[in-house]
Amino acid sequence: MSKPILCIGRYAENPYHIEKIGRNVYCIEELCYCIVQNAFLLDEDSFDRELFDWIESECCLQKLADELRSMAAKRCSMASLAGTILDYVGYNTRKEVDKTEEILRGNAGMDVYKKKLQRADFLMKNDRFTQAFREYEFLLHNTPDIDLKLRAYIKHNEGVMYARLFLFDKAAAVFKSAYEDSGNRESYLQYLAAIRMSLSNKEYVSFIADSDEAYEASMELESRMKEAEELYASSKDNLMLRTLAVYKAESKMHEYYDQVGEITDEMKLTYKELVKDKVK
Repeated sequence: MSKPILCIGRYAENPYHIEKIGRNVYCIEELCYCIVQNAFLLDEDSFDRELFDWIESECCLQKLADELRSMAAKRCSMASLAGTILDYVGYNTRKEVDKTEEILRGNAGMDVYKKKLQRADFLMKNDRFTQAFREYEFLLHNTPDIDLKLRAYIKHNEGVMYARLFLFDKAAAVFKSAYEDSGNRESYLQYLAAIRMSLSNKEYVSFIADSDEAYEASMELESRMKEAEELYASSKDNLMLRTLAVYKAESKMHEYYDQVGEITDEMKLTYKELVKDKVK
C-alpha cells in the first residue's frame, strides 16, 4: 500500500492557469504534479509574481510565497524556484525533484529556438497538437536562416499531426513539402499514405499508375498496411468491435447500445482534447 501524503495549504477558489501547458491547478499539490510532469515545457516566465501571489492568496501558503519572492528578487534560477516549491510541499519523491531540476537547468542553457523545438516535439508526442502546431509554426516563420533539414523535420511532424486528426489533404501537402525539402523517403511514403486515405481505391490506383516513383513506393506502403492490419486484428480495439458484433447478432441491444455510447463518448472527448483550439 502506498504511503499516504499529507496535503498542505487550502484548495483554491480561483485556479491558477499554467499557460505553457494549458492547464488549471486548484491546489499546491496539483501545481507540483504539473511542474514535474511538464518540466520540458516550462521556462523562466512560468515562475513569476502572479504564481507567487496565487500561492499566498489562494493556497494560504504565505511563508512559501515570501521565500519565492525573495529568491526571484535575487534572480535565482527557475530550477531553484521549482525545487523550493517541490521540497516545501513534499508531494514528489527525491528522484522526481532532482530530475525536474536537472531538466529545468538544461532548459535555461538552451537558446529559444532549440527550446521551442524540444517543447514542440514533447507536445506532439503527448497528443497536445494545438500547442505543438503553434511552436512548430513559430519556428518555421521566425528561426533565423532555418535550414532545409530542420524545415523538413518540422513539416513532417506537422503532417503526422494532421493525419492523426484525419485531415489527410493537409497531411499530404506538408508531407510532400517535407520530401521536396529533404528527399527523405519516409516523408514520401507518408505523403503517399495520406493520398491513399483521402482518395477512393479507383482514384488511388489511377494516381500511382501515373508515376513510376509512386508505383514503386506503393509496394512498400501496401506491405506496411498489411502489417498494420495484422497488428490491429489482435488489438484490444478490434476485440471490442467483435464483442459489439456478437451483442448485435444475439439481439442484446441494451448491452450493444450501452457499449456504443461509452465508446462514442470516449472518442468525442479524445478528439475535443486534440482540437481544443481550431487547427488552422
